[in-house]
Amino acid sequence: MAGIYFSSDFHFGHVNLVRGCSAWEDKAACRNFDTLEEHNEILIQNINKMVSQDSILYCTGDWAMGGFDNVWRFRKRLNVKTIHLVLGNHDNAIRNNKIVLTDTGYMNLQNLFTSVNDIISKKIGGQRMFLCHYPMRAWEKASKGSWCLVGHEHGRLPDYEVNGVKIKTMDIGIDTHSEFRPYHFDEIKEIMDKRSVLKQGHHD
Repeated sequence: MAGIYFSSDFHFGHVNLVRGCSAWEDKAACRNFDTLEEHNEILIQNINKMVSQDSILYCTGDWAMGGFDNVWRFRKRLNVKTIHLVLGNHDNAIRNNKIVLTDTGYMNLQNLFTSVNDIISKKIGGQRMFLCHYPMRAWEKASKGSWCLVGHEHGRLPDYEVNGVKIKTMDIGIDTHSEFRPYHFDEIKEIMDKRSVLKQGHHD
């Protein structure tokens, strides 16, 4: 099924995020997998099952850990050709554009993606959006109905509310989807249609 998809915080290769092999004392933030291999394989299967070759995937950061070779190792296993990456705090190798050996020779990590940005602020699927790794309380065009899609918190922050009303922003981390997969544009639209525009006082 082609379409536009959004997700974040894949953390491919992140040992401590996997309950069965984590060295963290507090495993409350861990993902419920027995092995790192199981974690990585389930993510790859879930993404490829939803996101076809001719789809578009936006990822708001934290692609992979465990060495910068993992960026290529997991990128090559995803079927989708078009991936726009917003850099997260664990994406330093991509930010620094390290060189990795691929199946076709040496390549800079940023060339593995369609685009690499700190933020994305544009219309996507006809909807104005602001994509950032970190949650924000205000963003460009918020008062004009722009959606703010973020990651980083793995679903640990409550939805942003103003005077008891939910605002048009959302953690799209893969942990937050009930099926542990990316969100389709239409799924996010259904959620955002029930949320309110952020009023920005003198900036309105």
